Amino acid sequence: MNAAAFLLGAGSPSHLSGVNRRRPSPHCVGVAAGLALASLLPVAASSAQEQESVAARIARENLPAVVTLIAVDDHDQPLALGSGFFISRDGVLVTNAHVVAGAARVFVRWRGQSGTAVRILNFARKYDLVTVQTSFTTTPASLLANSDSVTIGQDVVVLGSPQGLEGTVSTGIVGGLRTLGSIKFLQITAPISPGSSGGPVFNAQGRVIGVATATSARGQNLNFALPANLLRELPPATVAFAAAKPSPLELRESDRLKDLVYFNNIIEEFGFFTEGSTLASLTASLQNRTSDTIADVRVLVVVKNPRGEVLDFHLRDFKGTVIPPGLAKQVSIPIATRGFRTWSGGIDPVRGTYEIRLLDYKIVGNRGGGAGDEPIKRR
Repeated sequence: MNAAAFLLGAGSPSHLSGVNRRRPSPHCVGVAAGLALASLLPVAASSAQEQESVAARIARENLPAVVTLIAVDDHDQPLALGSGFFISRDGVLVTNAHVVAGAARVFVRWRGQSGTAVRILNFARKYDLVTVQTSFTTTPASLLANSDSVTIGQDVVVLGSPQGLEGTVSTGIVGGLRTLGSIKFLQITAPISPGSSGGPVFNAQGRVIGVATATSARGQNLNFALPANLLRELPPATVAFAAAKPSPLELRESDRLKDLVYFNNIIEEFGFFTEGSTLASLTASLQNRTSDTIADVRVLVVVKNPRGEVLDFHLRDFKGTVIPPGLAKQVSIPIATRGFRTWSGGIDPVRGTYEIRLLDYKIVGNRGGGAGDEPIKRR
């Protein structure tokens, strides 16, 4: 007896004659239960589709248009990490000018493919925005909204590559509409980090209302985006990446906008103890890509064992170290953490991890405002 006949027989009234009501086999019961379950699956799938969140929909529709940018100097040393998004089907993207400024070359990473930024198409020194033609010729594109219609409290979704983590999605609201100097910003609560610069900020309809640009170093979720309408004011430009530096912003005394200060070219230096080769110090290039002279940089180094447990942390102050704008200085960071080693017993690799976190620095030669102003850092 097939499953359909079994179901008919099981549901037949007892007074009907001519129906052979045999006891169903376990196999038939299993088939019938499977058919009943299968009949419910399309409804469940449809229900899940209907319940897709706004952030999930925006990510699904727009992440294919978001890229990661890496700017390097003449020696292929990294200068900046940022995000961007395509606005045309032929490979034109938007990012922050400070992401590509001063670069000899700019690499573009898109959906597992590697390309390059070919040339700048639009740029205005007043705004920290550029449009760039890339080596990609067939791309998706995100659509722009009218950023003048943005209201305080509306939901936003930010896509980008904070700390190089591609395809990151963060959510929040528009916390305010601010004018810093003569430039209008959207204040947003969606988290952004170094590497988020140039990433798109979407409204609930999946249209770009802004470009993630900066964050307050001393606040919580006090982040800033340039309105999308500024892109319509960018004139054509033929400048090289090295010359695409935005003008210093004339900020109010209580505000300060600073570029990222960061370490690169980190060299690990090991000492020798009884248990093996152990991390003793780090030598790194401390980069100042701001338009100000900075000093007294303070950093925190967190050292973890291979299991991710914190072994030690080191607070280091570089008092008296002065770095002019656009330059770098090599510094040594003593660590001497015995739990972080490259080998144990001469055979098995045993290695931990470390993270250098920039805590603070002082402006000693700026173009306005005091050294105690709250820093707002470009991301």
